[in-house]
Amino acid sequence: MRFNRYLAKAGLGSRRVCDDLIQRGLVTINGEVEKNPAVRVEIEQDVVVFQGKQISLEAEHHYFILNKPAEVITTTSDPYGRSTVIDLLPQVGRIYPVGRLDYDTTGAILLTNDGDLAYQLTHPKFQVPKIYRVRVLGRVSESDLEKLPLGINIEAPTPAIAEVLDYRYQDRFTDVKLVLREGRKREIKRIFMALGHKVVRLHREQFAFLRVDDLQEGEYRELSREEVSKLKELADGH
Repeated sequence: MRFNRYLAKAGLGSRRVCDDLIQRGLVTINGEVEKNPAVRVEIEQDVVVFQGKQISLEAEHHYFILNKPAEVITTTSDPYGRSTVIDLLPQVGRIYPVGRLDYDTTGAILLTNDGDLAYQLTHPKFQVPKIYRVRVLGRVSESDLEKLPLGINIEAPTPAIAEVLDYRYQDRFTDVKLVLREGRKREIKRIFMALGHKVVRLHREQFAFLRVDDLQEGEYRELSREEVSKLKELADGH
């Protein structure tokens, strides 16, 4: 098994996080530092150690869905002492968020120590849908909204594409419900900025098929076995 995948399956983080741990020389195989994420690990023979602790694939996996409040950081820790999503969950070992939501964005965030699944659910090639409710300052024209599925230039390597499910005008605002399948950094805000509008409220109401309607902000629940199986089927289906 590839070194980075082995660490991800053992619950150290997503493959991207595990690549970083490996390249920083923080993990050893049979007592030797190995900085190649693609090297093969023999599961039955090799001894893998991280921070003085032997790593195995026997770690129990945990899966939570959280309704993230505003002003909470979507990381495992914060050097400035701000609240993180990890602070809102029970202490069940090393878990981490699947993807990110901005500091002022609320809504559905999945957290787990299953690195393989986290990788599949966040990598752009898997096209996992996320549904957002967006409040935009000003009246976004119908012609501008029709551009979203075609792609908006946000000064990135490729245009940002979003599917508009619904919209309505209310006072000085436009409320839009849309689907993203990639989720680049600040993508929705950059889309509307490119159209000349500012996002004033952003809420992710659904991640894949998981919703947070029944959770107050800051509340979480553990996923059922059926939900975990469905997530894995969704990932494997791509």
